Amino acid sequence: MHKIAQKSWSEGIFRAYDIRGRYPEEINEDAAYKIARAFARYLKLGVKEKENLKIVVSADARKSSPALKKAFLDGLLDEGAEIVDAGLTTTPMHYFIVNKTEADGGAMITASHIPQPTNGIKLSKKGAIPIGQGFGMEEIKNDTIRGIFAADRPQGKISKQNFLKDYLNFFEGKFPDLKKCCLKIVVDAGNGMTSIVLRKLFLKFPNIKVEFLHDDLDMTFPNHEANPLKPETTLDVQRILSKGGYDLGISFDADGDRVGFIDEVGNRIGGDIIMVILARHFVSPGKAAVYDLRASRVVREEIELLGGKPVESRVGHTFIKQTMRKENAVFGGEFSGHYYFQGFFFAESALFAMFQLLNIIFVEKQKISGLARPHLRYFKSEEINFEVDDREKIIDKIASYFPDAKISYLDGIKIEYPNWWFNLRPAANENLVRLNLEASTPQLFSEKKKLLSELINA
Repeated sequence: MHKIAQKSWSEGIFRAYDIRGRYPEEINEDAAYKIARAFARYLKLGVKEKENLKIVVSADARKSSPALKKAFLDGLLDEGAEIVDAGLTTTPMHYFIVNKTEADGGAMITASHIPQPTNGIKLSKKGAIPIGQGFGMEEIKNDTIRGIFAADRPQGKISKQNFLKDYLNFFEGKFPDLKKCCLKIVVDAGNGMTSIVLRKLFLKFPNIKVEFLHDDLDMTFPNHEANPLKPETTLDVQRILSKGGYDLGISFDADGDRVGFIDEVGNRIGGDIIMVILARHFVSPGKAAVYDLRASRVVREEIELLGGKPVESRVGHTFIKQTMRKENAVFGGEFSGHYYFQGFFFAESALFAMFQLLNIIFVEKQKISGLARPHLRYFKSEEINFEVDDREKIIDKIASYFPDAKISYLDGIKIEYPNWWFNLRPAANENLVRLNLEASTPQLFSEKKKLLSELINA
């Protein structure tokens, strides 16, 4: 048995739904190596009958990813794993590969939309089932921190494979009707990982006219942060759409698992409104759909109108996916632009969401603004961040201010009244609380926003 090095990284990198920190002071090669060994040992608990694990490893293109990936691969090799090195991929493409290869697990080296110097790792089990808080993360964290591993295991092996053609063919097979689609769209890759896919993918759908923005891969993000949840990151798309002649604008995040949509005249469409439009295609009587608790009340109402079963979840891909599998849900969504599909292994796929929305616009012969308009019956905030000294104390104070409300502690607090509601939850690793607020009238919305801001800042 041996320890490979004195710990030189932060235990705080282990988060609710991924591993993430600043490179190299919070996450580094030593951490990656130990995480890989702990990850392999955790996976072996569920596949004891197998001599060797098969594990898919992919990475994004940020500067620290090659070093972290190499250390992670070394850790897996020292645990005797058979590694499928899938090279550069988006996060959803990584999930696709884990399923296609029937691997025992996967590791995606990425920090999602967070800019450098932050980097991280997303871990999953067979079927791309995520590892997160309450679902294996604590065990891997404890084993990693202990850092003691056997020194005499047989070495594993690495097979480098390229799955891009398989991935493109998957979408071509799922959306054959779009070969006849003649929509005109603007697509912003944000210099992120969808840059490796988009142009090749749209060759499969030659009648769709696409104007590509920022699709040269550069994860220093020279044009804007690749985070479509932030209004400032979609301005380039909105400027083009405002000129007229386009049907839809699309904006991807850095690792390709989230997507934002802008209507034909340049108005941003909320992630929860997109949930409703997509749910109308997937939900039928008795079928479940999962949404995070930040979503507009209209999501629950529309799922119920379809005869479906609305299921509210904590924020985060780990919790959404676990809930979807538990409920055998056909669809799931998050306000942040994650969209999950039973037909995509219960995982999120920004490309699947994009093609499904294009298919709806094409088949129903409606503008996206027309599809969204009937569901814009409430007044809702973007997520508002407040810097605070004590997150839990603030949340408890706010909860006590509304003693007559319906209250939920699923994720922070959710306070509900008949004509307005809000959710206040702590940020995972920052001294922030995040507020989402919705009301039935603009006057009530303004009044409650002012009240909550004063209470939080007091």
